[in-house]
Amino acid sequence: MKSNFKCYVEKILQQTECRNEEKEDIREELLIHLELSKEELLREGMNEKEAELEAIERFGSEVEIGYQLQQSIFPYRKELMLTLSVTSFVFSISVYLLSLSVEGEAHVGWLVLSMFVHSLILLISLNQVAQFNRRRWMNSILVTHIITYLYGYTIVSSIDHPAFLPFAILSWMNILLALFLVYRTTIYELDLQSEMVKEAKWLHLINLVLGVIVTSVILFNLWIGMWLFGGYHPFMLLLTIPFILWILLYFLQMRLLKKHKRSAFVIAIISILMNAFILIYIYFPF
Repeated sequence: MKSNFKCYVEKILQQTECRNEEKEDIREELLIHLELSKEELLREGMNEKEAELEAIERFGSEVEIGYQLQQSIFPYRKELMLTLSVTSFVFSISVYLLSLSVEGEAHVGWLVLSMFVHSLILLISLNQVAQFNRRRWMNSILVTHIITYLYGYTIVSSIDHPAFLPFAILSWMNILLALFLVYRTTIYELDLQSEMVKEAKWLHLINLVLGVIVTSVILFNLWIGMWLFGGYHPFMLLLTIPFILWILLYFLQMRLLKKHKRSAFVIAIISILMNAFILIYIYFPF
């Protein structure tokens, strides 16, 4: 059975994303600090159980400490997440009202979904839901945010209004910021051996660059599609296929890296070639 100190430290570490070696160092430092505090309280006359509980009480909330540790591992994450959340709220509400006033179309479903995702990002930045600090939760929310933003871009592209350009620029900035956060969140692979960390960073970097290129081309094609069709058309959903392929192959690479490192890099090359072929076919059809 784990001691009070070990349970307390594990709750703190559950909220941090870093490599196993770094976690072990943090775990050891926290336990040493708690033991020293306990010894001091024992000398003051407390029994062992009381000294443990008082040492934990003096150390502070595990949620707050875990959050501070995560901030030291990933500086400015809170500020970046807050920026992403606030600008996303402004974008979604503004585009909804603009579409409603100019074209009379109410994209209620998109607004509700986007506001929900933006709210989750806000809660993460304010550390209100500690469980969402986990890498998979964070990345899932950020990828969903990118997808809703891509759809929001198709909405604003169909509106003939001078506000299109600033909203388009805001879309690109927020998508790039979300991609950066995905990269920065996944750069620490907790279940990878230390010698694989370098390879993992290379794969993340390759996929981040590819994701930026794919997303930029999709946004441009969606804008062209809106212009050609005079608005949204179901055929335009096909333009998102490269983005979906990129996400799936990115996930597959990271799953393979632990046991089949060479296969992971082969998949990365296939992802690059596949997206390059699709883009060449779009712009230079045979």
